[in-house]
Amino acid sequence: MMLEATHLILLLITSAVSLPPSPDYVGDSSVENLPKFNTRSQKLEVAEGRDVRIPCSLNRDLKLPMIIKKEENDYGGGELLFVGNEKLANDRYSMLNGEMTITGVRRADAGAFLCYYQGIEGLKLRHFVEVQYPPTVHSITSLEQRVSKGASVTLECTAEGNPMPKILWSREGGRLPSGAESEEGLSMTLEGVDRHVEGRYTCTAANGVGEPASVTMNIAVEYPPEIITEKEIVRTGENDRVELVCIVHARPAGKVVWTKDGAPVPHENRAKEHHGGHRHLLTLDPVTKKDFGVYQCRASNSLGEASKDISVTDEPNMPHFTSNSNSAYETSYTLTWDAESYYPITQYRLMYRKSKGEDSSDTISDEWIDLTEASKGSKGVGDRHSLRHTITGLQPATDYEAAVQVKNKFQWGTRAKFNFSTRKEVMSLQTTSSLSSVTFTSSMAVVATVVAVCLVF
Repeated sequence: MMLEATHLILLLITSAVSLPPSPDYVGDSSVENLPKFNTRSQKLEVAEGRDVRIPCSLNRDLKLPMIIKKEENDYGGGELLFVGNEKLANDRYSMLNGEMTITGVRRADAGAFLCYYQGIEGLKLRHFVEVQYPPTVHSITSLEQRVSKGASVTLECTAEGNPMPKILWSREGGRLPSGAESEEGLSMTLEGVDRHVEGRYTCTAANGVGEPASVTMNIAVEYPPEIITEKEIVRTGENDRVELVCIVHARPAGKVVWTKDGAPVPHENRAKEHHGGHRHLLTLDPVTKKDFGVYQCRASNSLGEASKDISVTDEPNMPHFTSNSNSAYETSYTLTWDAESYYPITQYRLMYRKSKGEDSSDTISDEWIDLTEASKGSKGVGDRHSLRHTITGLQPATDYEAAVQVKNKFQWGTRAKFNFSTRKEVMSLQTTSSLSSVTFTSSMAVVATVVAVCLVF
Protein backbone atom coordinates (compact mmCIF):
# COMPACT_ATOMS: atom_id res chain seq x y z
CA MET A 1 0.00 0.00 0.00
CA MET A 2 2.87 2.38 0.86
CA LEU A 3 4.52 1.79 -2.53
CA GLU A 4 1.26 2.50 -4.35
CA ALA A 5 0.80 5.71 -2.36
CA THR A 6 4.34 6.80 -3.24
CA HIS A 7 3.76 6.23 -6.92
CA LEU A 8 0.55 8.23 -6.67
CA ILE A 9 2.40 11.14 -5.09
CA LEU A 10 5.03 11.06 -7.85
CA LEU A 11 2.35 11.19 -10.49
CA LEU A 12 0.76 14.18 -8.83
CA ILE A 13 4.10 16.01 -8.57
CA THR A 14 5.32 15.40 -12.10
CA SER A 15 2.08 16.74 -13.56
CA ALA A 16 2.15 20.48 -13.34
CA VAL A 17 -1.56 20.82 -13.90
CA SER A 18 -2.40 18.42 -11.12
CA LEU A 19 -1.00 20.66 -8.38
CA PRO A 20 -3.30 23.39 -7.09
CA PRO A 21 -1.81 26.87 -6.96
CA SER A 22 -0.25 27.78 -3.65
CA PRO A 23 -2.31 30.09 -1.44
CA ASP A 24 0.86 32.13 -0.96
CA TYR A 25 0.90 33.07 -4.60
CA VAL A 26 -2.76 33.68 -5.37
CA GLY A 27 -2.90 36.79 -7.46
CA ASP A 28 0.93 37.42 -7.14
CA SER A 29 3.58 35.10 -8.61
CA SER A 30 6.32 37.75 -8.98
CA VAL A 31 9.88 36.65 -8.08
CA GLU A 32 10.27 39.28 -5.38
CA ASN A 33 7.39 37.78 -3.43
CA LEU A 34 8.79 34.25 -3.50
CA PRO A 35 10.29 32.81 -0.33
CA LYS A 36 14.09 32.63 -0.29
CA PHE A 37 16.37 29.71 0.39
CA ASN A 38 18.42 30.28 3.51
CA THR A 39 21.65 29.40 1.71
CA ARG A 40 23.16 29.92 -1.71
CA SER A 41 24.40 27.21 -4.02
CA GLN A 42 27.39 25.46 -2.45
CA LYS A 43 30.16 23.08 -3.35
CA LEU A 44 30.20 20.59 -0.48
CA GLU A 45 33.46 18.69 -0.09
CA VAL A 46 33.22 15.55 2.03
CA ALA A 47 35.58 12.67 2.66
CA GLU A 48 34.39 9.22 1.69
CA GLY A 49 32.65 7.53 4.63
CA ARG A 50 31.73 10.77 6.38
CA ASP A 51 28.31 12.46 6.53
CA VAL A 52 27.22 15.50 4.51
CA ARG A 53 24.26 17.84 5.01
CA ILE A 54 22.56 19.48 2.02
CA PRO A 55 20.67 22.61 3.17
CA CYS A 56 17.43 23.47 1.34
CA SER A 57 15.32 25.28 3.96
CA LEU A 58 13.29 28.42 3.15
CA ASN A 59 13.06 31.63 5.08
CA ARG A 60 9.27 31.08 5.36
CA ASP A 61 6.87 28.23 4.94
CA LEU A 62 5.48 27.60 1.47
CA LYS A 63 2.85 24.97 2.31
CA LEU A 64 4.06 22.91 -0.67
CA PRO A 65 6.20 19.75 -0.63
CA MET A 66 9.80 20.41 -1.56
CA ILE A 67 11.33 18.00 -4.03
CA ILE A 68 15.00 16.95 -3.84
CA LYS A 69 16.46 15.31 -6.87
CA LYS A 70 19.93 14.03 -7.70
CA GLU A 71 20.81 15.00 -11.23
CA GLU A 72 22.33 12.71 -13.82
CA ASN A 73 26.11 12.21 -13.75
CA ASP A 74 28.80 9.64 -14.61
CA TYR A 75 27.57 7.29 -11.89
CA GLY A 76 24.00 7.09 -13.18
CA GLY A 77 20.81 8.81 -14.21
CA GLY A 78 18.77 11.31 -12.23
CA GLU A 79 16.85 10.13 -9.19
CA LEU A 80 14.08 11.58 -7.02
CA LEU A 81 15.06 11.41 -3.38
CA PHE A 82 12.41 13.27 -1.40
CA VAL A 83 8.98 14.73 -1.89
CA GLY A 84 8.43 16.71 1.26
CA ASN A 85 9.44 14.38 4.05
CA GLU A 86 8.58 11.30 2.01
CA LYS A 87 11.73 9.30 1.31
CA LEU A 88 11.82 7.75 -2.14
CA ALA A 89 15.36 6.34 -2.25
CA ASN A 90 18.34 5.15 -0.22
CA ASP A 91 18.05 4.55 3.52
CA ARG A 92 21.29 6.52 3.95
CA TYR A 93 19.34 9.67 3.03
CA SER A 94 17.29 11.48 5.69
CA MET A 95 15.41 14.79 5.89
CA LEU A 96 14.94 17.13 8.82
CA ASN A 97 13.81 20.76 8.78
CA GLY A 98 14.60 21.27 5.12
CA GLU A 99 18.06 19.73 5.37
CA MET A 100 18.91 16.42 3.74
CA THR A 101 21.67 14.30 5.29
CA ILE A 102 23.63 11.59 3.48
CA THR A 103 25.16 9.16 5.96
CA GLY A 104 28.39 7.32 5.11
CA VAL A 105 29.05 9.08 1.83
CA ARG A 106 30.13 6.94 -1.10
CA ARG A 107 31.83 7.92 -4.34
CA ALA A 108 28.57 7.36 -6.22
CA ASP A 109 26.96 10.10 -4.08
CA ALA A 110 29.02 12.74 -5.86
CA GLY A 111 27.15 15.09 -8.14
CA ALA A 112 24.53 17.85 -8.26
CA PHE A 113 21.46 17.87 -5.99
CA LEU A 114 18.48 20.04 -6.94
CA CYS A 115 15.97 21.38 -4.43
CA TYR A 116 12.82 22.79 -6.07
CA TYR A 117 9.04 23.18 -5.93
CA GLN A 118 6.87 21.84 -8.70
CA GLY A 119 5.39 24.61 -10.82
CA ILE A 120 7.44 27.46 -9.28
CA GLU A 121 10.20 28.17 -11.76
CA GLY A 122 12.03 30.83 -9.76
CA LEU A 123 12.49 28.72 -6.64
CA LYS A 124 15.37 26.31 -7.25
CA LEU A 125 18.63 25.64 -5.44
CA ARG A 126 21.43 23.43 -6.67
CA HIS A 127 24.23 22.05 -4.46
CA PHE A 128 27.26 20.12 -5.64
CA VAL A 129 28.70 17.29 -3.56
CA GLU A 130 32.33 16.39 -4.16
CA VAL A 131 33.41 13.13 -2.54
CA GLN A 132 37.08 13.08 -1.62
CA TYR A 133 38.83 9.74 -1.20
CA PRO A 134 42.39 8.55 -0.59
CA PRO A 135 44.73 7.71 -3.45
CA THR A 136 45.39 4.32 -4.96
CA VAL A 137 48.46 3.67 -7.09
CA HIS A 138 49.39 1.00 -9.63
CA SER A 139 52.59 0.30 -11.52
CA ILE A 140 52.43 0.37 -15.29
CA THR A 141 55.95 -0.94 -15.85
CA SER A 142 57.20 -4.23 -14.39
CA LEU A 143 57.98 -4.35 -10.68
CA GLU A 144 61.30 -6.05 -11.52
CA GLN A 145 63.39 -4.53 -14.31
CA ARG A 146 66.70 -5.96 -15.52
CA VAL A 147 68.65 -3.75 -17.87
CA SER A 148 72.12 -3.83 -19.43
CA LYS A 149 74.78 -1.32 -18.43
CA GLY A 150 74.62 1.80 -20.59
CA ALA A 151 70.97 1.34 -21.55
CA SER A 152 67.94 3.38 -20.45
CA VAL A 153 65.11 2.31 -18.20
CA THR A 154 61.72 3.93 -17.49
CA LEU A 155 59.62 3.47 -14.36
CA GLU A 156 55.96 4.45 -14.62
CA CYS A 157 52.89 4.34 -12.40
CA THR A 158 49.35 5.71 -12.34
CA ALA A 159 47.19 6.95 -9.48
CA GLU A 160 43.54 7.62 -8.70
CA GLY A 161 41.97 9.71 -5.98
CA ASN A 162 40.08 12.91 -5.31
CA PRO A 163 41.64 15.44 -5.27
CA MET A 164 43.94 14.17 -8.02
CA PRO A 165 47.02 12.79 -6.24
CA LYS A 166 50.52 14.15 -6.69
CA ILE A 167 53.07 11.46 -7.55
CA LEU A 168 56.61 11.56 -6.14
CA TRP A 169 59.49 9.20 -6.91
CA SER A 170 62.06 8.33 -4.28
CA ARG A 171 64.84 5.81 -3.81
CA GLU A 172 65.09 3.44 -0.89
CA GLY A 173 68.12 4.22 1.24
CA GLY A 174 69.36 7.33 -0.56
CA ARG A 175 68.98 10.01 -3.18
CA LEU A 176 67.87 9.57 -6.77
CA PRO A 177 70.60 9.30 -9.44
CA SER A 178 69.94 12.98 -10.25
CA GLY A 179 70.97 13.87 -6.70
CA ALA A 180 67.47 14.97 -5.67
CA GLU A 181 65.62 13.54 -2.69
CA SER A 182 62.51 13.07 -4.84
CA GLU A 183 61.05 13.96 -8.23
CA GLU A 184 57.46 14.57 -9.32
CA GLY A 185 55.80 12.93 -12.32
CA LEU A 186 53.99 9.88 -13.62
CA SER A 187 57.24 8.37 -14.87
CA MET A 188 61.00 8.56 -14.35
CA THR A 189 63.61 7.67 -16.96
CA LEU A 190 67.22 6.77 -16.12
CA GLU A 191 69.67 6.93 -19.01
CA GLY A 192 73.11 5.34 -19.39
CA VAL A 193 72.59 3.21 -16.29
CA ASP A 194 75.36 1.52 -14.33
CA ARG A 195 75.56 -0.40 -11.07
CA HIS A 196 75.22 2.80 -9.06
CA VAL A 197 71.55 3.19 -10.04
CA GLU A 198 70.58 -0.30 -8.87
CA GLY A 199 68.03 -0.45 -6.10
CA ARG A 200 64.40 -0.03 -5.13
CA TYR A 201 62.44 2.99 -6.37
CA THR A 202 59.09 3.98 -4.87
CA CYS A 203 56.19 5.76 -6.56
CA THR A 204 54.13 7.49 -3.86
CA ALA A 205 50.73 9.11 -4.48
CA ALA A 206 49.29 11.60 -1.97
CA ASN A 207 46.35 14.01 -2.05
CA GLY A 208 45.90 15.00 1.59
CA VAL A 209 43.02 12.57 2.14
CA GLY A 210 43.81 9.51 4.19
CA GLU A 211 47.21 7.88 3.92
CA PRO A 212 49.49 8.08 0.85
CA ALA A 213 49.66 4.99 -1.36
CA SER A 214 52.85 3.64 -2.86
CA VAL A 215 54.29 0.92 -5.05
CA THR A 216 57.95 -0.09 -5.21
CA MET A 217 59.91 -1.24 -8.25
CA ASN A 218 63.38 -2.75 -8.42
CA ILE A 219 66.12 -2.08 -10.97
CA ALA A 220 68.92 -4.60 -11.51
CA VAL A 221 71.74 -3.66 -13.91
CA GLU A 222 73.68 -6.40 -15.67
CA TYR A 223 77.35 -5.55 -16.29
CA PRO A 224 80.83 -7.12 -16.52
CA PRO A 225 83.03 -7.21 -13.39
CA GLU A 226 84.34 -3.99 -11.87
CA ILE A 227 87.18 -4.26 -9.32
CA ILE A 228 88.37 -1.92 -6.58
CA THR A 229 91.44 -2.69 -4.44
CA GLU A 230 91.81 -1.45 -0.89
CA LYS A 231 95.58 -1.07 -1.41
CA GLU A 232 97.57 -1.30 -4.63
CA ILE A 233 100.82 -1.69 -2.69
CA VAL A 234 101.00 -3.69 0.54
CA ARG A 235 104.18 -3.10 2.53
CA THR A 236 105.01 -5.97 4.84
CA GLY A 237 107.83 -8.15 6.09
CA GLU A 238 108.71 -11.72 6.91
CA ASN A 239 106.52 -13.44 9.53
CA ASP A 240 103.86 -10.74 9.18
CA ARG A 241 100.22 -11.50 8.35
CA VAL A 242 98.68 -9.59 5.45
CA GLU A 243 95.34 -9.52 3.66
CA LEU A 244 95.10 -8.66 -0.02
CA VAL A 245 91.63 -7.29 -0.66
CA CYS A 246 89.74 -6.71 -3.89
CA ILE A 247 86.10 -5.67 -4.01
CA VAL A 248 84.28 -7.11 -7.02
CA HIS A 249 80.96 -5.84 -8.38
CA ALA A 250 79.33 -7.84 -11.18
CA ARG A 251 75.95 -9.04 -12.39
CA PRO A 252 75.75 -11.96 -12.95
CA ALA A 253 78.09 -12.61 -10.04
CA GLY A 254 81.74 -12.91 -11.05
CA LYS A 255 84.15 -15.78 -10.48
CA VAL A 256 87.33 -14.57 -8.75
CA VAL A 257 90.80 -16.08 -9.23
CA TRP A 258 94.11 -14.99 -7.62
CA THR A 259 97.45 -15.23 -9.39
CA LYS A 260 101.04 -14.23 -8.48
CA ASP A 261 103.51 -13.08 -11.09
CA GLY A 262 101.20 -14.56 -13.73
CA ALA A 263 100.89 -18.03 -12.15
CA PRO A 264 98.14 -19.46 -9.89
CA VAL A 265 98.70 -18.83 -6.18
CA PRO A 266 99.81 -22.10 -4.55
CA HIS A 267 97.16 -23.08 -2.01
CA GLU A 268 99.40 -23.88 0.89
CA ASN A 269 98.42 -23.54 4.50
CA ARG A 270 99.87 -19.99 4.45
CA ALA A 271 97.74 -18.67 1.56
CA LYS A 272 93.98 -18.80 1.95
CA GLU A 273 91.19 -17.31 -0.12
CA HIS A 274 88.05 -15.85 1.46
CA HIS A 275 84.94 -14.87 -0.47
CA GLY A 276 82.15 -12.92 1.18
CA GLY A 277 79.72 -10.88 -0.88
CA HIS A 278 81.66 -8.32 -2.91
CA ARG A 279 84.80 -8.56 -0.74
CA HIS A 280 87.43 -11.11 -1.76
CA LEU A 281 90.56 -11.74 0.33
CA LEU A 282 93.83 -13.56 -0.09
CA THR A 283 95.52 -14.04 3.29
CA LEU A 284 99.26 -14.69 3.61
CA ASP A 285 100.18 -15.93 7.07
CA PRO A 286 103.03 -15.90 7.80
CA VAL A 287 104.70 -13.92 5.05
CA THR A 288 107.92 -15.38 3.64
CA LYS A 289 110.48 -13.90 1.27
CA LYS A 290 109.03 -15.80 -1.68
CA ASP A 291 105.64 -14.13 -1.11
CA PHE A 292 106.93 -10.76 -2.30
CA GLY A 293 105.79 -9.94 -5.83
CA VAL A 294 102.79 -8.84 -7.88
CA TYR A 295 99.42 -10.51 -7.24
CA GLN A 296 96.46 -10.21 -9.53
CA CYS A 297 92.78 -10.39 -8.62
CA ARG A 298 90.87 -11.48 -11.75
CA ALA A 299 87.06 -11.61 -11.98
CA SER A 300 84.91 -12.84 -14.88
CA ASN A 301 81.25 -13.42 -15.75
CA SER A 302 79.27 -13.99 -18.95
CA LEU A 303 79.59 -10.30 -19.90
CA GLY A 304 83.37 -9.90 -19.57
CA GLU A 305 86.30 -9.84 -17.17
CA ALA A 306 88.51 -7.42 -15.26
CA SER A 307 91.68 -7.56 -13.15
CA LYS A 308 93.65 -5.48 -10.66
CA ASP A 309 97.27 -5.81 -9.51
CA ILE A 310 98.42 -5.68 -5.88
CA SER A 311 102.14 -5.50 -5.08
CA VAL A 312 103.46 -7.12 -1.91
CA THR A 313 106.85 -5.68 -0.97
CA ASP A 314 109.23 -5.02 1.91
CA GLU A 315 110.48 -1.83 0.22
CA PRO A 316 109.78 1.50 1.95
CA ASN A 317 107.56 3.82 0.01
CA MET A 318 108.27 7.20 -1.55
CA PRO A 319 108.50 9.99 1.07
CA HIS A 320 105.52 12.30 1.55
CA PHE A 321 106.65 15.83 2.42
CA THR A 322 104.86 17.62 5.27
CA SER A 323 106.88 20.85 5.63
CA ASN A 324 105.94 24.28 4.29
CA SER A 325 107.74 25.14 1.09
CA ASN A 326 108.71 28.61 2.39
CA SER A 327 111.36 28.83 5.10
CA ALA A 328 110.98 31.21 8.00
CA TYR A 329 114.75 31.77 7.98
CA GLU A 330 117.22 33.38 5.60
CA THR A 331 119.94 30.73 5.54
CA SER A 332 118.34 27.51 6.76
CA TYR A 333 115.38 25.26 6.05
CA THR A 334 113.89 22.30 7.97
CA LEU A 335 112.54 19.58 5.73
CA THR A 336 110.01 17.11 7.22
CA TRP A 337 108.52 14.01 5.63
CA ASP A 338 106.66 10.76 6.27
CA ALA A 339 107.58 7.36 4.86
CA GLU A 340 105.78 4.03 5.10
CA SER A 341 107.80 0.88 5.84
CA TYR A 342 107.07 -2.36 7.66
CA TYR A 343 110.63 -2.31 8.99
CA PRO A 344 112.23 0.64 10.82
CA ILE A 345 113.90 3.31 8.68
CA THR A 346 117.66 2.88 9.11
CA GLN A 347 118.98 5.54 6.72
CA TYR A 348 117.91 8.41 4.54
CA ARG A 349 119.53 10.25 1.67
CA LEU A 350 118.80 13.96 1.25
CA MET A 351 120.22 15.89 -1.72
CA TYR A 352 119.64 19.53 -2.61
CA ARG A 353 120.73 22.23 -5.06
CA LYS A 354 119.66 25.65 -6.28
CA SER A 355 116.57 25.40 -8.43
CA LYS A 356 117.11 25.44 -12.18
CA GLY A 357 113.45 26.04 -13.02
CA GLU A 358 112.38 24.51 -16.32
CA ASP A 359 115.90 23.14 -16.88
CA SER A 360 115.49 20.84 -13.86
CA SER A 361 115.71 17.11 -14.58
CA ASP A 362 115.32 13.91 -12.57
CA THR A 363 118.99 13.07 -13.05
CA ILE A 364 121.08 13.30 -9.87
CA SER A 365 124.46 14.76 -10.92
CA ASP A 366 127.56 16.00 -9.13
CA GLU A 367 126.08 19.48 -8.62
CA TRP A 368 123.73 18.10 -5.97
CA ILE A 369 124.85 18.31 -2.35
CA ASP A 370 124.45 14.88 -0.74
CA LEU A 371 123.46 14.67 2.94
CA THR A 372 123.13 10.91 3.42
CA GLU A 373 122.70 10.09 7.11
CA ALA A 374 121.77 7.22 9.33
CA SER A 375 118.32 7.58 10.83
CA LYS A 376 118.49 8.55 14.49
CA GLY A 377 115.14 6.97 15.22
CA SER A 378 111.99 7.99 13.45
CA LYS A 379 108.69 8.68 15.16
CA GLY A 380 105.84 6.66 13.73
CA VAL A 381 102.39 5.19 14.12
CA GLY A 382 102.17 1.64 12.76
CA ASP A 383 104.14 1.41 9.52
CA ARG A 384 104.30 5.20 8.99
CA HIS A 385 107.53 6.95 10.04
CA SER A 386 108.20 10.70 10.39
CA LEU A 387 111.64 12.23 9.80
CA ARG A 388 113.22 15.70 9.61
CA HIS A 389 116.49 17.35 8.61
CA THR A 390 117.64 20.97 8.87
CA ILE A 391 119.76 22.27 5.99
CA THR A 392 122.06 25.19 6.90
CA GLY A 393 124.39 27.49 5.00
CA LEU A 394 121.76 28.44 2.41
CA GLN A 395 121.55 31.77 0.56
CA PRO A 396 118.74 34.21 1.43
CA ALA A 397 115.77 34.61 -0.92
CA THR A 398 116.79 31.62 -3.02
CA ASP A 399 114.79 28.76 -4.52
CA TYR A 400 116.03 25.21 -4.01
CA GLU A 401 115.01 21.72 -4.99
CA ALA A 402 115.55 18.63 -2.86
CA ALA A 403 115.37 14.87 -3.36
CA VAL A 404 114.80 12.37 -0.56
CA GLN A 405 114.72 8.61 -0.31
CA VAL A 406 114.71 6.30 2.70
CA LYS A 407 116.10 2.84 3.43
CA ASN A 408 115.08 0.07 5.76
CA LYS A 409 117.31 -2.84 6.70
CA PHE A 410 116.74 -4.48 3.31
CA GLN A 411 116.64 -1.85 0.55
CA TRP A 412 116.22 1.74 -0.59
CA GLY A 413 112.82 3.08 -1.53
CA THR A 414 111.82 5.35 -4.43
CA ARG A 415 113.15 8.92 -4.45
CA ALA A 416 110.77 11.91 -4.13
CA LYS A 417 111.51 15.55 -5.10
CA PHE A 418 110.47 18.75 -3.35
CA ASN A 419 110.91 22.50 -3.98
CA PHE A 420 111.51 25.05 -1.21
CA SER A 421 112.87 28.56 -0.75
CA THR A 422 114.59 30.59 1.93
CA ARG A 423 113.06 33.76 3.36
CA LYS A 424 112.54 36.44 0.71
CA GLU A 425 111.31 39.45 2.68
CA VAL A 426 114.87 40.51 3.58
CA MET A 427 115.83 40.81 -0.09
CA SER A 428 112.73 42.88 -0.69
CA LEU A 429 113.61 45.22 2.19
CA GLN A 430 117.19 45.62 1.01
CA THR A 431 116.01 46.41 -2.50
CA THR A 432 113.56 48.98 -1.14
CA SER A 433 116.32 50.59 0.98
CA SER A 434 118.63 50.74 -2.02
CA LEU A 435 115.94 52.37 -4.14
CA SER A 436 115.24 54.90 -1.36
CA SER A 437 118.95 55.71 -1.12
CA VAL A 438 119.21 56.23 -4.86
CA THR A 439 116.12 58.46 -4.84
CA PHE A 440 117.45 60.54 -1.95
CA THR A 441 120.86 60.95 -3.60
CA SER A 442 119.25 62.03 -6.88
CA SER A 443 117.05 64.53 -5.08
CA MET A 444 120.04 66.05 -3.30
CA ALA A 445 121.89 66.37 -6.57
CA VAL A 446 118.99 68.28 -8.09
CA VAL A 447 118.86 70.65 -5.09
CA ALA A 448 122.62 71.29 -5.30
CA THR A 449 122.35 72.11 -8.99
CA VAL A 450 119.53 74.59 -8.38
CA VAL A 451 121.56 76.34 -5.64
CA ALA A 452 124.60 76.60 -7.89
CA VAL A 453 122.57 78.17 -10.67
CA CYS A 454 121.15 80.73 -8.25
CA LEU A 455 124.63 81.68 -7.06
CA VAL A 456 125.80 82.24 -10.60
CA PHE A 457 123.01 84.68 -11.26
